[in-house]
Amino acid sequence: MNQSIKYIAGIAVFLLMAFSNGYAQKVMTLEDCREQAVAFNKELKNAALQNREAQVNQEVARTAYLPSVGFSSSLMYRPGMDAINMPGYFLPTADSEEAALNGDFSGTSDVWSPGINIDLGSLTLINSGFEVNQAIYAGGKIRYSNQQADAGVSIAEMALNMKYSDVIEETDRAFWQVATVEENIIIAGEYIKMLTELEEQMTAMYEVGLQPASEKLRVTVQKNEAELNLLKARNGLKVAKMYLNQILGQPLDTEIQISHETDDKVKLFNLEDGLVQATNNRNELKILEKQKEISELDAKITRADYLPTVGVSAQYTSYWVKDLYEEIDFQPMLAAQVSIPIFQWGQGKKKQRAAQLKVQQAETDLQHTNDLINLEVMQVKVQVEEAYESIRLAQKSVDEAEESMEETEASFEVGLNTTTDMLNAQAQWVQAKAQLTQTIANFEVLKTKWQSVTGNLYMPEEEK
Repeated sequence: MNQSIKYIAGIAVFLLMAFSNGYAQKVMTLEDCREQAVAFNKELKNAALQNREAQVNQEVARTAYLPSVGFSSSLMYRPGMDAINMPGYFLPTADSEEAALNGDFSGTSDVWSPGINIDLGSLTLINSGFEVNQAIYAGGKIRYSNQQADAGVSIAEMALNMKYSDVIEETDRAFWQVATVEENIIIAGEYIKMLTELEEQMTAMYEVGLQPASEKLRVTVQKNEAELNLLKARNGLKVAKMYLNQILGQPLDTEIQISHETDDKVKLFNLEDGLVQATNNRNELKILEKQKEISELDAKITRADYLPTVGVSAQYTSYWVKDLYEEIDFQPMLAAQVSIPIFQWGQGKKKQRAAQLKVQQAETDLQHTNDLINLEVMQVKVQVEEAYESIRLAQKSVDEAEESMEETEASFEVGLNTTTDMLNAQAQWVQAKAQLTQTIANFEVLKTKWQSVTGNLYMPEEEK
């Protein structure tokens, strides 16, 4: 029974370890890494929230066109009120109605008017009512504010696209860094294999007296150095994978595996209309254009502050006074209001001047940024062309290094080349292969960079 339990437990542990290892080793393409990085990136999530916030603010701005409805109520209490006393008197007489209206009394009648004595002690007054207000004319401020809200939505969306472009660029650099180091590890392994074979050959020749020990040791030293470089490359791969894991939002020690195709038969894409594309597509320029538009609207709003405003309101109110008028009787009332600024010591003109200066600043920023973007596009264009030519030259170097290594090896076999010649040929082959790997990775990264600087990296609508 105990053996059965141990057997079952052993199987469970084995399956758990197998599952854990299978889960930890994720094989991901470049597109997989991009999607996961976009889904994880916190700054991108904040940009998406800011985009949504701008949309809500736009909805809030729309409500300024609509009437506002409210209810208000006030309570007034005054203690220690003096009593109200009016003594009684005989009503006066007049010869005619006209004389009475003019206060021309001729005598006093025998009709007695009793006095009034009101002793409230305190006064309690409640005023309540519903009110509807509607702006008729506000100098265009409502329209301009809505246009600013629209511009704010556009800016937030473009900022989201800019952050998306940054995330894609960063992910591509990290991905191809891992790919480059992995390829270099493979090349280093092949190099060590060649050195091991050469070392064994030199050992055999030394044992039969055909080569001195120094020649064998020269190969051994080169092999040791290659093994040390392989160790550094493996550690570099760990660091590169940690960086990629951080971008993807997963534990740094995740044993991620990437899948990629390294093709040295690359094609140079069209670079001629880069400046035109950047001018039309770059989000930085579009944002500055919108900021300039907002500054122009600020100037219009400033001017509207000193224009007449017109509004209407409808009220439905009731008064309640303790011991005097205790009936709740709401009565309608309509009102209109016109406000006309007359004199503010030139304040309006000065504010408008300041607003116009902000517009000019926005124009200057736009022109300056456009110049910097043009420079950036031209720099990346040169880098892409250089990377393309570097691949061609690196491939040529690999072919020549392979041919040289084969010729040197054949000559070495018949004693026409020295051990140093053989080691140098192998080292040149390794260097050429590593250079080709690096240039291809650089070209792939620069392809993404070109899309970014020309404004062609946009976040898909379904991911926003």
